Amino acid sequence: MSRSLNNWLGVRRMSLPIKAEVKTHLSDYHSRIYQIVMQAWEEWEAISKYRAEQGIAPLLYSRTIANYVFDAIARKAILEFLSDDHINLIIEAQTIKIVFKGLVIGRFKKGDEHKLGRNIATQAVLAFTDPQESFLGFPPETVKVDFVWLSNDLCTRVKDILVVARDNERLLWDYSIKDIVEDAGEVVTLPTAASPQGDDRTALVSPRGVREQVSKSKE
Repeated sequence: MSRSLNNWLGVRRMSLPIKAEVKTHLSDYHSRIYQIVMQAWEEWEAISKYRAEQGIAPLLYSRTIANYVFDAIARKAILEFLSDDHINLIIEAQTIKIVFKGLVIGRFKKGDEHKLGRNIATQAVLAFTDPQESFLGFPPETVKVDFVWLSNDLCTRVKDILVVARDNERLLWDYSIKDIVEDAGEVVTLPTAASPQGDDRTALVSPRGVREQVSKSKE
């Protein structure tokens, strides 16, 4: 049903996310999100340096870099946020989403020239990118945003890290986490968490049962 038809029929529409409110909700987490992305990028730089030292040919496709960095981001985000009582993790087969205080749901994406991450148009993706749709049973007022990292044209450095709100394929608004963190002098190195052992490690990284495992750890 189109939005104009919804309006004509008097169907209640959800309000669009408000940047100032999201900024406030995430204020305690800006530096942690920033460091997760930057540490993931540093991991990729170490891999890239090793490849060059071993005489391995350069990558043909920049999406390979994006895929590696996303995997590193996901691993670091899980270790960083798993024990935080105010955060819930939704770990799926191909992605991870983070719920902050039940108010904001965020996912990590590499941004394009329009500051938007690319998506395969599944039903779950459409529910996430449409601010008029609720997501996974969360209340309609729960805001959905992307944590977008932007690279330079050669994909040799991270030039910005943004919080982005979108309306399907349209950018609603954005703000820079990088600017906030660097202007406040909040750049700190996150401690490296010890690798889980045995069954705990399996439960941590396996998409199946992770939500149950996370919930139990916070009971």
